[in-house]
Amino acid sequence: MGDENGPEQVRFQGSLLGLAIGDALGMPVEGMRASAIRDRFGGIRDFMNAPWRLLKAGQWTDDTKMMLCHARSIARMGGFDIADTAREFVEWFESNDWRGIGRATYESLQRLQAGCSPLESGMRGEMAAGNGGAMRMAPLGLLDCGDLERLRDDVRAATTITHDNPEAVAGSQAVAYVVARAARGDLDLDRAVSDTAAFIGPGETAERLQLAHRFLETDMAVEEALARLGTSGYVVETVASAMFCFLNSPDDFEQTVSRAVGGGLDADTTGAVAGAMSGAYNGLDSIPARWRQQVEAAGEILDLASRIFTLMGSRPV
Repeated sequence: MGDENGPEQVRFQGSLLGLAIGDALGMPVEGMRASAIRDRFGGIRDFMNAPWRLLKAGQWTDDTKMMLCHARSIARMGGFDIADTAREFVEWFESNDWRGIGRATYESLQRLQAGCSPLESGMRGEMAAGNGGAMRMAPLGLLDCGDLERLRDDVRAATTITHDNPEAVAGSQAVAYVVARAARGDLDLDRAVSDTAAFIGPGETAERLQLAHRFLETDMAVEEALARLGTSGYVVETVASAMFCFLNSPDDFEQTVSRAVGGGLDADTTGAVAGAMSGAYNGLDSIPARWRQQVEAAGEILDLASRIFTLMGSRPV
C-alpha cells in the first residue's frame, strides 16, 4: 500500500493499532538483551503473558496509555490542546494503572498534579532525553499530516509537557514526521532518513538516523545494527533503531515489529515506534489478523484513529 498517495483512514488505523501491537509484543521482553530473547524465544511473533508485570498476552504498557491520552484529547477537543492533554495525563497518573513509567514522566506528572502549568512541567537536562515523548506522538503526526510546520510546533509543545530536552523534542518530531508522511502516502523510502534529519535539524538524533541509513546501505545484520544503534530508553537510540527496522522491511509490518522488539532492552518502545511507522505506511490490513484480534482495546484505538482522520480531513494537505 505504501506507494499510494493521499491520506486514507486505514493508514491512520494502522499507525495507532500498530503502535499498540508493537508495545504489546515488546512488553514481556522489556529489559532483556537481544541475545537472551533469541536464545529463549528464537524471536517474538506472538503476544505473551507477563505475570511478573500482572499483564496478560496482548496488553500494552505506558507507551500506549499515553498515546491514548493524546488521541482522546484530540478527538474531544478537535485538535491538539496542551491543557486538555495535560488533564488526560494527570487523570491517567491518578489511576495508578501506569504499567511502567519513566522518571521524567513521573516527576513531570507530579508537577502537573500539584498545579504546575504544562508549559513549565517538563523535566530538563540530560535525564530528560528519554523516549517518553517519541513513543506517544503518532496521533499528532496523523492529525497534522497536512501541515508539517504545525506538526513541528504541536509536537514540541506536547513533548515538553514531560521531556523539555532538545533531543527528546527532535526524536518526537522525527517519529511524527515519518508517521505524517507515511499516512499521507508520500514518504520516499530512499530519502526518508535525509528528509527526517533535515526536518528535525542538526543534533545527535539526526546523526544517529544517518548512521542507521549507512547500516541499511551495507546490508548489516539486523541484530548487529540494533546493537550498534542502541535500544535503551535514550530517545536517540529508540528512534534510530525503530527507523532501521522499518526501512529494512518497509512492506512487511510483522517483520518490522518482530525485529524491533527482538532488539531487547526498551523493546516495547522500539516496537511501538516501529509499529506506528510501518502501520502508517502499510495500513491496517498489513497487520496480521491474529494481532488485530488479540491486542487490548483494539476497538477504541481504531475508533480514535477514525475520528482523527475525520478531523484531519478539514485541514489542507
